[in-house]
Amino acid sequence: MLRRKLSTVSVGLAVALAVLLMMIGCGPSTQPGSSPAGGPSGGAQEQQPESGGKTPIEVAKERGGKFIASSAADIAIDPHLYVAGGTTTFPATNQIIARDIYDPKYPIVGDLAKSWEMSKDGKTYTFKFHEGVKFQNIPPVNGREFTSEDAKYNIMRIMADPLLVEDRLKPRFQRRSEFPKLSLETPDKYTLVMKLEEPYAPVLDALTYVTSVILPREFVEKFPEKIILEGIIGTGPFIQGEFRLGQLVTYKKNPDYWRKDSQGGQLPYLDELNYVQFADATSAAAAFRARQVDVFQPTKTNIDVLKKEMPNAKSFIGPQTNYTHMRINVTAKPFDDVRVRRAIHLAVDRQQFKELYGEDITPISGPVTSPIYPDFADMDWLLSQPGYRQPKDQDIAEAKRLMKEAGYENGLTFEFLTTSTYTDFAALFQEQLKPLNITMKVQVQDYQGQMVPRVLNGEFQVQTAFGNIVGTDVDSVLAVNFGTGGSRNAGRYSNPAFDDLVKKEQRAVTLEERRKYVREAEKLLLEDAPAIWLQTKVSLLLAQPWVHNASVGLVNQSYSKMHEYVWLEKR
Repeated sequence: MLRRKLSTVSVGLAVALAVLLMMIGCGPSTQPGSSPAGGPSGGAQEQQPESGGKTPIEVAKERGGKFIASSAADIAIDPHLYVAGGTTTFPATNQIIARDIYDPKYPIVGDLAKSWEMSKDGKTYTFKFHEGVKFQNIPPVNGREFTSEDAKYNIMRIMADPLLVEDRLKPRFQRRSEFPKLSLETPDKYTLVMKLEEPYAPVLDALTYVTSVILPREFVEKFPEKIILEGIIGTGPFIQGEFRLGQLVTYKKNPDYWRKDSQGGQLPYLDELNYVQFADATSAAAAFRARQVDVFQPTKTNIDVLKKEMPNAKSFIGPQTNYTHMRINVTAKPFDDVRVRRAIHLAVDRQQFKELYGEDITPISGPVTSPIYPDFADMDWLLSQPGYRQPKDQDIAEAKRLMKEAGYENGLTFEFLTTSTYTDFAALFQEQLKPLNITMKVQVQDYQGQMVPRVLNGEFQVQTAFGNIVGTDVDSVLAVNFGTGGSRNAGRYSNPAFDDLVKKEQRAVTLEERRKYVREAEKLLLEDAPAIWLQTKVSLLLAQPWVHNASVGLVNQSYSKMHEYVWLEKR
């Protein structure tokens, strides 16, 4: 059952990517593949699935060099605390299993696990690990061998198991509810057995997530409260060097890395790897134009301009498991009244957000109806729903009626938490709420230092830029973000009817059955409006012509994975 569902996810992602590429108008694919099998590549390359398969990764013709990438996101430290932030700290690590970022279907592939199998009843998974894999030769780990006990420890830590994480620290582990009830056994050094109480469709997807990296226990536990405060040690291809939070992180090649290319050559190909954070996209574009960085993540406007100026640059586009929405704290007045939440849901004009801030390549989305999950999406249905339909006259009239019924005919004022990235976005939101006499007090805050603690503590009314990341299985939207007690349920939404639908979709045997429960759950979310969904994001990447084996993956996984095979042609 689970294999069939995961296969469905992979096919869905390929369809999603095809839809996005049709919107931006890319040329023929010369995308590299996930198995390093050699083969030359030509000029500019665009990642897309229309060619029907993947192109093999090139075996490097030249080794060495320093790879410099711009980083648009804050550089976080402890990956197990986050859903996506801090991907630039991950070149030092591996995962148990991962997504193949070079394949347009993004299938699950082995990483530290060389194989795995599921029992017939879908409740037991057995992972077999590569032997002789060593952690980096850095104190306090000192190059010891990776074993199944390390895999067990890391899964328990991500889940915030009480044996490892104090109750007061659990809210910091944002992915703690992504795994079902399970037990872990290590019959030998190279085998991990995961036993579930009942079948659970998303469990392998949770292991492939970009923050499911393997860290050595003795390294984690040397820090106060067992929360990593500096650096990263892992089994990965690069050893972390200088670290300046929000500015720069550097790496040097791990001379003892365990993986080889298809010809038996040592990986990685690069000697050094630097991630530099720029103040804004304009600064990053200027650095790329000046050939000071090898890759960067542009806006649609930047990529169009730079492709004209630099026709030999390589461009990539892919689906991003990231959607823009406003999260509402349903326990904070006046938003404990569903009529107020629904009125705002009705008043928002998604099409206007798409035109002004989506650069016309980010599709409008609902909770589940999104290019990320095409097997569960029905865009025609979504665009006919209250809040999405055009023109807006009918929705505005209904919104005014609900506000009057709730006792807010003369309007209300609320606080809107956001970051500097979303100030223009907040201005449009405020403009669209004027017909309801609603005034927003916008508070612009630092994301990690101010906003995240407040949101995790429930100290907000409405906010954006937190809780946008979802996984490659639809359950990450439903259970994790909106299920009662979900680790990403920042708005404290709780509805027993919704929770019941989530349980049914998790255990559904067929896609048709699962689709039925997912659609019912999505309808309920749109009616209860614990969030205001706007659009799905995409990942864009530009690489200099001398960069080989670049790629763009889900949730920017290319920035944490492609470095293993990237090589630089001399210029």
